[in-house]
Amino acid sequence: MKKVFQIILFFFSLTLISCEEEIILDFDKTVPRLVIEANIFAEEEVASIQLSKTTDFYSNAFPKVDGAEIQIKNLETNEIYTFINIGSGNYFISNIDFQIGYNYELTVIYNNETYIATSTLLPTPEILSVEQVNDGGIMGDSYEFRFYYQDNPDEENFYLSVMNTPKEVSYGTWNDQFDNGNLTNDLFLFSKDNLKTGDTLQYYITSISKDYYNYLSKLLSISGSSSNPFASPMGTIKGNIVNQTNKDNHALGYFHIAKRNYYTYIVK
Repeated sequence: MKKVFQIILFFFSLTLISCEEEIILDFDKTVPRLVIEANIFAEEEVASIQLSKTTDFYSNAFPKVDGAEIQIKNLETNEIYTFINIGSGNYFISNIDFQIGYNYELTVIYNNETYIATSTLLPTPEILSVEQVNDGGIMGDSYEFRFYYQDNPDEENFYLSVMNTPKEVSYGTWNDQFDNGNLTNDLFLFSKDNLKTGDTLQYYITSISKDYYNYLSKLLSISGSSSNPFASPMGTIKGNIVNQTNKDNHALGYFHIAKRNYYTYIVK
């Protein structure tokens, strides 16, 4: 009887194997959303904005969006700056005179729908000095770098940093909850296998709003600090761009204007 049961079980398993097929799950194929990447740095001569659309789960390509109308308005002076579409979802304008402390409004008109967001240009602290330690880390086998700046004691501050090395780019966000008003530093550790004497480090620091801090922190927590938070964002995380025509058809991305300071350092 036991042998008969084993034979039946064998043929049943063959039936299961023969019925196996690839299953393709339908992940949000029907609701493409507009993605507005409008992260602008005031010190750069050319301001750029990129438009694309979300696509289905199995695609790595994001369709580019041309033919939109884009402008930024200085809400203090009522000056309007119109972007030029040069193709492949890229929109450019040169020589905008951004002013620290001023409020700016982004308007994007696409497919008969109007998207609006606002941003305030915040001051960013200067990078005062850099400290290098060659025996950093718990085991003493890493490079340690500290970039020093003075935090403003009269306000709550939030920051975004970017570190470029020859092998990687990393991003980070933090606030001054525990070091308000102090001479503060941003710490980086690198393995000596990934960095050597003579390599160039490019460090950037930017003051950001609390809302933008929360937005970027969510993106970085999902994607990891080594991923680019300015790339096309996850569909579950909304930014500050509101569809004025159809609230249900929200856009992804964020509008933010920032004064970014940087420091170029050669590893010793």
